[in-house]
Amino acid sequence: MSAEFMLGSCNGAPYVTCMRNEEVIHSPQDFLDMMAWGGEHDANRILLREEQIAPSFYDLKTGFAGEVLQKLSNYGCRLAVAGSFTAVRSERFREMMREANKGRQVRFADTEQEAAEWLTSA
Repeated sequence: MSAEFMLGSCNGAPYVTCMRNEEVIHSPQDFLDMMAWGGEHDANRILLREEQIAPSFYDLKTGFAGEVLQKLSNYGCRLAVAGSFTAVRSERFREMMREANKGRQVRFADTEQEAAEWLTSA
């Protein structure tokens, strides 16, 4: 899977992103692999687009998002996800998005540029 990842940069800080414009993160293990790849390249920030993450992530009942958020906390990583999120029907997930956006570890942004700027800010 590591061939799927690449480094981006904004504000002089590196972040990990995916090359493909399709779903590539199907499980918490895929996410952990991406974090590990970032660690090998001195990048503890991750930028994904909404469509690159499996729909099960956006359903809190699956536990997928919870596992990912726990891994972010455990490993000191930051995540930004860019998208319109119109396909997200779960009100509970939308509430979680609003709460996450108040913090410094996870951001759900409208655009990749907005996500990258937040991700690489102090």
